[in-house]
Amino acid sequence: MTLIVVQLYIVALVTLVFVLIKLVRAEQLRFHRKDLAELHDVPTVSVCIAARNEDHAMAECLERVLASTYPKLEVLVLDDNSTDNTSHIVRAFAHAGVRFIPGDELPDGWLGRNYALETLLEEASGRYVLFLDVDARVRPETIELLMRRLVADRASMMTIIPQRADMWRQSAWFGTLRYFWEIIFHSRRSPGVSSSAWLIERQVLREQLGGFGRWRDMVQPEQGIARALGGAEYRLSIATPELGLTYEKKWSSQVAASRRVLLPRFDNSVANAAVGAGLLAVIVLPQVVVILSLIGGWDVAFWGAVIVGALSLMCGALYYRLIWTRGWLLSPIVTTYVAWQELFVLLSSVEGYRRGTVTWKDRPVARLER
Repeated sequence: MTLIVVQLYIVALVTLVFVLIKLVRAEQLRFHRKDLAELHDVPTVSVCIAARNEDHAMAECLERVLASTYPKLEVLVLDDNSTDNTSHIVRAFAHAGVRFIPGDELPDGWLGRNYALETLLEEASGRYVLFLDVDARVRPETIELLMRRLVADRASMMTIIPQRADMWRQSAWFGTLRYFWEIIFHSRRSPGVSSSAWLIERQVLREQLGGFGRWRDMVQPEQGIARALGGAEYRLSIATPELGLTYEKKWSSQVAASRRVLLPRFDNSVANAAVGAGLLAVIVLPQVVVILSLIGGWDVAFWGAVIVGALSLMCGALYYRLIWTRGWLLSPIVTTYVAWQELFVLLSSVEGYRRGTVTWKDRPVARLER
């Protein structure tokens, strides 16, 4: 039994070292003002926002966008048949230049958000399109900095993982690990993406890739597009206070979103999701082993759990350093709890797709077979 325990700890340590290396390398993805390009010929940018029942956040999102200092900007909002006051809020910004686009009836085979993005793409006129979630928050200089980064990298597409700055809220401390998976699994074959904010050259998406049609039923079409473009044309970036891209999302909304995207993030494979569950188990089980070891006096299990647990907390601190604007040194307080929560959400995602109970804004989402 002792030999089996030692072998399990070796596997756990190797797993955590892999995660640690990925998180350390993710420092290179953080946004900095260094080596940004100058925009001598300022390209036009269309900010496209798809909304459905977002009256709790719509006004603040638009106010932030309209405060942008970027000189060539158009703002389009598609209201996807909301049943609340979203459409009224958007129309109230017409005097500021916001263009309201009513949603059409959803065609067969399309997810609601994907069809909304396709419609926005057709309506946009800018050379570049910035797709922005209603929960995203930008500062006046954010869009200009994103454009300068994209031009400097000579890329066609960039997605940006936003940070949490509202650290007084419970939803920030006990949120899900949605971006953890995007960071540690980011590779050329399986690029990490962010749905919160992503920028792409309009003609590349329309002419070269044919719009969203190929990914009409994909929960994160951004990943399919990034995968199609490849490493030479795609960049993943992690926001910093310098960039000023943050997001605010209720805890319940985060759980619902993670339940929707987790299995697709593992390529809709239950076997791949089991690997993710094993990684989370490595993080959460040391506390159980420590308690049982204290009761049973099993020294090998106790000290192994202490070492694995300490390394897990270190990985958690590095992750929160990336996605929180401040307070990451306190992250060990919540790391283990959040990992337990993520394990249950992952299992719920797998079971939800199996039973067909996963929804997106009250619309069913089916598991992709391809």
